[in-house]
Amino acid sequence: MNIKHIYSAFLLLGGLSLTACNDFLDERPQTDFTAEATPGDSIVTKYATIADARTELLGAYNSFKNDIFQQENFMINDVQSDNCYVGGDGTNESAVDIFKLTATNAKVALVWSQYMAMAGNATNVIENVRLMPASTPSKERAEVMAEARFIRAWALFDMVRLYGDLPMVLQLIPTITAENLDTWYPVMYPHRSTTEEVYQQILRDLNDETLSALPSKPAGAFQATKGAAYGLLAKVYATYKTADQRDYAKVVSYCDKVIGEGYSLVSDFNELWNPDNKFTSESIFEVYYTAESPNWAYWTLLKEDDGSVTWRRYCTPTHELVAKYLPDDRRYEASIQWKKAPYDAYWNADNYPFSYKIREKNSDIILMRLADIMLLKAEALVEMGRTAEAIDIVNTIRRRAGLTAHQLNNAMSQTAARLAVENERQLELYMEGQRWYDLLRNNRALEVMKSHKDAQGHKLFTDLRDFRTLWPVPQSELDKNTNLKQNEGY
Repeated sequence: MNIKHIYSAFLLLGGLSLTACNDFLDERPQTDFTAEATPGDSIVTKYATIADARTELLGAYNSFKNDIFQQENFMINDVQSDNCYVGGDGTNESAVDIFKLTATNAKVALVWSQYMAMAGNATNVIENVRLMPASTPSKERAEVMAEARFIRAWALFDMVRLYGDLPMVLQLIPTITAENLDTWYPVMYPHRSTTEEVYQQILRDLNDETLSALPSKPAGAFQATKGAAYGLLAKVYATYKTADQRDYAKVVSYCDKVIGEGYSLVSDFNELWNPDNKFTSESIFEVYYTAESPNWAYWTLLKEDDGSVTWRRYCTPTHELVAKYLPDDRRYEASIQWKKAPYDAYWNADNYPFSYKIREKNSDIILMRLADIMLLKAEALVEMGRTAEAIDIVNTIRRRAGLTAHQLNNAMSQTAARLAVENERQLELYMEGQRWYDLLRNNRALEVMKSHKDAQGHKLFTDLRDFRTLWPVPQSELDKNTNLKQNEGY
C-alpha cells in the first residue's frame, strides 16, 4: 500500500493551526496533539483534560476562517449563479463562472480538502472526548461534543450540496502498522456514502442531545448555539429529499425555534455591514475578525489597504442583479459600491460596481442571520399553501429595506409567491453565499442559468447540462482513494 495514502489520512484528520478571537474563543497557540494507541488497535484519548479538548475545538472553529468561507463560499453561490461575474483574472476561478469545472481544477481540490479537514477536525474532538474517563465533568463533555457535532454537520451539509455522495471518516484511526493496514485502509479511504446516508449523519449530529447541550444567545456569536443549530436544521430539512417529499412543517418549526431564541432584525440594513458592529441582534452565526487578526476577503473583493483598486476584484455584480433592485431599496447602496476602476471587464471603468458587504479587514463575516431564516420560513410556508403568511414575512423584510411603497399583494398565487420569496432572498442575501444553494434546493438552477444574460443581453448558458449542478470529485482524491467514483459527466 502506498505510504502517501496513510500520511494523507492523518492530514485529513489533523487539526488546523489558525487563530480566532472573541469573548468565547481566546487567541492562543494550539497544542499539537499526537494520537495515542495501545496494542491491539484499541484507541485512547489524547486529551488529559477538558481544556485540551477545548483547545482542539478552537482549531475546528478556525475552519470557518479558511478560504472556503472567505472566498469560495461566494464563488460557489454568487459567482456560479446569476449574482456575480467572476471578476479576477484567475483561470480556475473563471471556470466556476462559466461552468467549465474539471476534476483537475485547483478550486475543486481546495474546497474538497478544506471541508474534509473541517469535518475531520470536528471528528477528532468528538471521538477523543468520547474516550475521556468517566471522571470528566459530564456537562463540559456534552458541551464540547455538541459544538464539534455542529461544526461537522455544517461541513457535511455544504459538501453534500456541492458534491453529492461523500466518503465519511467518522472514527479515529489507530497507529497504522503492517499488521493492521488491511483492516484500517478501507476506514481511512472509504467508498462514497450515499446522499441519503450523509443527510442521516447530519441529522444525528444535530440531534436532541446536541441541541440540549448548546447555549442560548439572543445575538450573534462565533460559537455553536441553539439558534445556529436550529437554523442549520431548518436549512437541512428545506434541502433534504425532493420538494414533494420534504417535511416543510419541520422547516417552519425550526425557523420558529430560531426566532424564539430572541433574535430581532436591526432597524438599519446598512448597519449590519459596519465593521464595528459585532454580533448584532440579527446575527446568528458570525466569524469574528479584528485589525490584528483580519479577514482577507475585503482585499479580494473590494480594495487594497490604502483604499485603492489596482487589479480586478472578484465577485462583480451582474447587470441582471443590479437591474432587480428598485431605486429606493436601501439594500442596494449597502450591498454594492460604485467607483472608478482601472479596468472595464464588465462595466464602464468610470463607474464600476464592487461587492460591499465585507468592507474592511476587521469586518466580521456573517454566515447566518435572522432575515435569512425568516425568508426560509416564508419559502416553506409557500410550499404548505400558506402563501398569505409567507408574503407577509417578505413584506416585513421589504419594509426594513425602505420598500413600504412597494408591498406585495399577499393574495398572489402559489407560483407567484415562490418567485417572490426567491427574488427577495436574492436581493436580501446577495454576497452572503446563499444564491446557488437556493436555486439548487428549489430545482431552479438550470432554468435560471439558461436564461442568464451577459452585459449585451446574450444568453450565456443555453446548453447547460444537468450534471453541472454538482462539482466533480478532485482527481487528486481519486488518485489517493481507489474506492471513490467520479460524478457523472466528469
